[in-house]
Amino acid sequence: MKVLGRELADPFTEFWDEFSPELAVTESDIENGLSTVFGDQGADATAPYEPRWMSLPDDDLAHHVAHELTHQVMVSRKYPKTMRGVEYPPNSAEARVGEDLEEMVLHPSLEEILEPFGFSHEFILNRMAEGARGGMSSAPVPDYGTPWHFTWAIRHCLLRMELPRHLWTPIETIYAERAPEAAALGRELLDIMLEVGWGSREQALEAMTRTRDCLGLDVQDKVLVLDTDTGRIL
Repeated sequence: MKVLGRELADPFTEFWDEFSPELAVTESDIENGLSTVFGDQGADATAPYEPRWMSLPDDDLAHHVAHELTHQVMVSRKYPKTMRGVEYPPNSAEARVGEDLEEMVLHPSLEEILEPFGFSHEFILNRMAEGARGGMSSAPVPDYGTPWHFTWAIRHCLLRMELPRHLWTPIETIYAERAPEAAALGRELLDIMLEVGWGSREQALEAMTRTRDCLGLDVQDKVLVLDTDTGRIL
């Protein structure tokens, strides 16, 4: 299979054969790089400019496409999602923190779904680490208890789970030097993730609720958790 004329490297075909029955998108959607697969980075959304993901190396491009599709697999399997309380607008800090929390909880499950296929994405990991190092080194340290403080803690947990040790260690050092309180909160979130585990809808629901409560974002309905299987709002 191709995307915008580029061949998708192995093991993408194996991945597609396994999960296409769970997906509403078609091969044509992938081949044309449409927003039904890539959201606001679809070729139809970025036209006349080429999507940024087209600059990825072959292996990383295949991983990226599979990654985007796996998000849709998880929706079909009714993984939970975060919501903002009715008092908070879409561009509010609370909405952004909720989105960050959802990413932190769901990404380990997403990567576990992809893991058996053996996708390589070293370029993406290196770029992620480089961006985190630059941002952590130059951005103002957020005040304790602010939404940005929670975001830094969430990023600490997520990066610790996703990055290999040699890429994580320099970032950990920056956290220790510049934002030790955010790092400590990030470790609390990681402890919850490790205790609950990941890989199932039920584990994701528990982890999302418990990490939300750990951050105190349940207060005043700042961040809500939607159980998409039952419709319950927690």
